Amino acid sequence: FRSDYRTLVHPLASASMSKRGNADGDASKKEVKAIAVQQLPSTSLGFDSPGDALHGSWSSEKGKCSIGKDPVTARLSYMEPIGEGERIHGWLDAVAGEDKLWQGTLALLADGQGPWYGPSFGPAPEVVGDIRVRLLDTEKKSMQTQIRMKDEDTEWGQPTVFTLEGTETGPMAKPNLEKILPMTQQDPGDQEPEKETGEKKKVKRD
Repeated sequence: FRSDYRTLVHPLASASMSKRGNADGDASKKEVKAIAVQQLPSTSLGFDSPGDALHGSWSSEKGKCSIGKDPVTARLSYMEPIGEGERIHGWLDAVAGEDKLWQGTLALLADGQGPWYGPSFGPAPEVVGDIRVRLLDTEKKSMQTQIRMKDEDTEWGQPTVFTLEGTETGPMAKPNLEKILPMTQQDPGDQEPEKETGEKKKVKRD
């Protein structure tokens, strides 16, 4: 069931697996290309925005996804599980000149890996494509997604319609900032020296 789920839920799931298997064989045939990097998240002020209408858990005939506010940047964030702990993640930005349309770059996150916030958080995850999300004007709250796979598609794929399951997005992945951000790591040179005990002071005076 798990293998079927990875193939049917999202075209990106099967594509990422096949790319791993063929990476060594195809390396000599491809020209050297610049490595795509997921766009860095900008910080949101956290005020109400049109993107709040997308918050929640969504389901379709192909699978499920969630959209919510990232706990670190307050940025609109897309997350879709594809099995074995792996997830597809993207930062969503409103498309200028469009109504109720958002777009972002999708990256593949390994099991236990949180979203990438920049170079301080280690190597950037593998970029697998782009996504755009449009909120639909329907009686039952719905949205549609379209995928454009990296190095394979030049046009957007067929839309997949999702309906809202609930407004709870569940806990969003969040890294341990104390172990990653340089400003939270204590410099050994900044540590306070141990205070001398009364006995040690007495010895010195003698």
